[in-house]
Amino acid sequence: MAGAARRRSLHFVPGGNEKMIAKALTLPADGLILDLEDAVPPDRKVATRPVVHRWLETLDFGPRERWVRMNPIATGFGRGDLEETIAARPDGYVVPKPRHAGDIREIAQLLDALEQRHGIPNGATKLTLIATETPEGLLNIREVVTSPRVVAISWGIEDLSAAMGLGRTRDADGRYLDIPRYARVMCAVAAAAAGVEALDTVYTDIADLEGLRRECEEAVAMGFTGKISIHPGQIAVINDAFTPRKEVVEEARELVAAFEAHAKRGAYAFSFKGQMVDAPHLKRALRILARAGA
Repeated sequence: MAGAARRRSLHFVPGGNEKMIAKALTLPADGLILDLEDAVPPDRKVATRPVVHRWLETLDFGPRERWVRMNPIATGFGRGDLEETIAARPDGYVVPKPRHAGDIREIAQLLDALEQRHGIPNGATKLTLIATETPEGLLNIREVVTSPRVVAISWGIEDLSAAMGLGRTRDADGRYLDIPRYARVMCAVAAAAAGVEALDTVYTDIADLEGLRRECEEAVAMGFTGKISIHPGQIAVINDAFTPRKEVVEEARELVAAFEAHAKRGAYAFSFKGQMVDAPHLKRALRILARAGA
């Protein structure tokens, strides 16, 4: 299995679309999400599974992680998605619309059995949750991380908006209104509480790269480590925004070295470049180095 060090950009590819997967394999995304859910109509879902299985087995994904967005486990399609693609050993599954912890436990238990059946090491198949696509899922976001398979949480607003009958989700300046802003905040908080990555949701105005960059920069400030993309033109902007600047990385290295030097003298709070620093500053510096792959 591929094992990308970073998940700055995970890019959606409609399942069964040969032209789009060929294009996607040339893109600088850290991972590709082969979509069996929204991008595939109900009458094509069963027929698309073997196509995605074939892609996973035969195509060269290079360093990119290989994800499959399954259908919600409650729909009846989700189980078949897992059963018919797991043998091709994707890195993991993107789980849409989890309603509560029980949905994740059901998926994890099914994966336990399928990994054993196909000779895959137990726990090797990871999960990324899109945890706010239903009102119930948003209310239960804190409890859905019930499996060590979960490595990331993302959020979504389109399905939530439809379920709640929201007339719009952004103000005149393109900023999120209260409900999507709350969902975004809770995604970041829940991910941090669970010790997993937070991935920002898609930006649907594909022509507005300036707006995309602004949204990425906001996400970085909120603790998100990456963003999901829906158009090839978005990936470079996302990668750039979620890659710490060289000067920021160098300062983080200096700070970590300073902590190591002061710790030898028993000092855990000291002055660094005119500011008092202590344990939270060290934790932040280490996170920066991790994001940079340094």
